[in-house]
Amino acid sequence: MTTASELRTPGFVLVLSGVLFFFIGVMTWLNGPLVAFARIAFSLDDNDAFLIPSVFYAAHFLGALPLGVLADKIGSVRGMSLGLVLMAAGAACFAVSADFLAFGAALGSLFLLALGVTLLGLAINPYVALLGGLGTASRRIAIMGLFNKAAGVVAPLMFGATALRSLGALSASISAAPDSRMRDALRAGFAGQIVAPYVFLAVILLLLAVVVSVAPLPQLSHPVPLTPAAKGGRIRFGRTFWLGTGCLFLYVGVEAIAGDAIGTYGDRLGLPPDATKFFSSLTFVAMVAGYCGGMAFIPQVLSQRAYLASVCVLGMGLTVAASFSSGMKSVLFMGGLGFCDAMMWPILYPLAIRGLGARTLQGTAVAVMAVSGGAVLPKLFIWLASFLSFRVSFLTVVLPSYFLIFAYLILCGRERDDLPVRKASSAAVRGSQRVGVASRRAFRGRGSRDET
Repeated sequence: MTTASELRTPGFVLVLSGVLFFFIGVMTWLNGPLVAFARIAFSLDDNDAFLIPSVFYAAHFLGALPLGVLADKIGSVRGMSLGLVLMAAGAACFAVSADFLAFGAALGSLFLLALGVTLLGLAINPYVALLGGLGTASRRIAIMGLFNKAAGVVAPLMFGATALRSLGALSASISAAPDSRMRDALRAGFAGQIVAPYVFLAVILLLLAVVVSVAPLPQLSHPVPLTPAAKGGRIRFGRTFWLGTGCLFLYVGVEAIAGDAIGTYGDRLGLPPDATKFFSSLTFVAMVAGYCGGMAFIPQVLSQRAYLASVCVLGMGLTVAASFSSGMKSVLFMGGLGFCDAMMWPILYPLAIRGLGARTLQGTAVAVMAVSGGAVLPKLFIWLASFLSFRVSFLTVVLPSYFLIFAYLILCGRERDDLPVRKASSAAVRGSQRVGVASRRAFRGRGSRDET
C-alpha cells in the first residue's frame, strides 16, 4: 500500500506529471483534426477553420502572465487542480457548442480550455525543472515531452476513428445534397459525433483534478533558483532570455504547422480526406522518435546546443525537400519535421530561463506566452497559401524560422551561454548540486538535515 510519504517522492511526482502532460497533449494536439471537423461541421474555408488553433494558442499569450500571478499566489498544486477544472469546463462547453453548430461559442470554449492548459503548464513545469540540476533538466523535460507527444499520436487516431469517421463519404454526400436543408442536416449529424468524445474527456479531466487535490503533493509556491545567481541582487531578463523566448515562439509556430496544418496540406495536394485526417499522427510519431534520439545522443555524443543546431539544419533540409516534392512524399517530409521539433522546448526553455533565480516563475510565464507562435505562424502560412501555393507558403514561413533558431544557438555558443553538459564549470556544478539538494528537501517536506 502506498503511503503519504511515498507520494511525496520525486518519482511519484514525475509519474503524475507524465499523466498530466499526456492530457495537455491530448487537448492541444486535437487542434489539427478539429480543423478538418470544423471545416465540414460549420461550413468554413481554410482561413476561418484555422481560427481554432489561433484562438487556442492566443489564450496562452493572453493568459500566461495573469495565470502566472495566480499560480504563484495559490501554489502549484492548487494551480494544477484549477487548470484541470478549466480544461474540463472548456471540453464540456465545446461539446455543447458543436452540438448546436455555434462556431463562436465553440471558439470561446476552446479559449477557456486553453486557459486551463496554460495554467496547468505553468504549475507543472517548475515541478519537473526543479527535480534535479539544470544540466539534466532537458532530459526530464524530454521524458515529459514523450508523454505529451504520445498523446499527439493517440489522440488524432482515436478522434479520426470516432468523430471523423467516414469523412470522405460525408464530404461527397454534402456536395451531392440537392438543397441547403439536406446539407445542414448532414452537417448537424456529423457535428453530433463529437459530443461523446469531448464529454468523456471532460469527465476524465475532472477525475484528475480530484486526484491532484487529494494526493499529499508538496506545495512549491516559490521556485528554487535554477542557477547560483547573485544572492540578494536584482535579477533581470537578459538578452539570452528574450532571444530564447523568441526562438520558442518560432519553434511552437513551426510545430503547429507540422502538427495542425499537415492534414490541410495533404488535402490541398489532392490526397483523400479519409487519409489526411490521420496525418497529424505522422508528425507526432516523428516527434517520439526525436525525443528518443535526443535522449540517446545527449550528452553521450553531442552537447544539447550542438544536437539542437544539427536538427535545425536537418529541419531546413526537410523543409526544402517538402517544398520541392509533391503528393505523399511532400507530406512525409513535412511530418519528418516532428523529429526536428521534439527537443526544441526541452533545450530552449532551460537555456532561456537560466539565471532567473527567484523570478523563474515569472520567466516561465513569459516563455509560455511564446506558445502564441502556434496562433500566428499557422495563420500566416494559410494566408500566404491563399495567393501562393501551399508548398511555397510552407517554405517561406518554416525555413527562416529554423535558420533563426540555428543562429541563436550559434550566438549562445560564442557567448558561452550554452547549458553545460560535459565540461560544466565548477560553479555551475555546485549550483546544480544545490538545486538537486533543495528540490529533494522540498519534495520530502524537510530541510533540517544537511545533505551535502
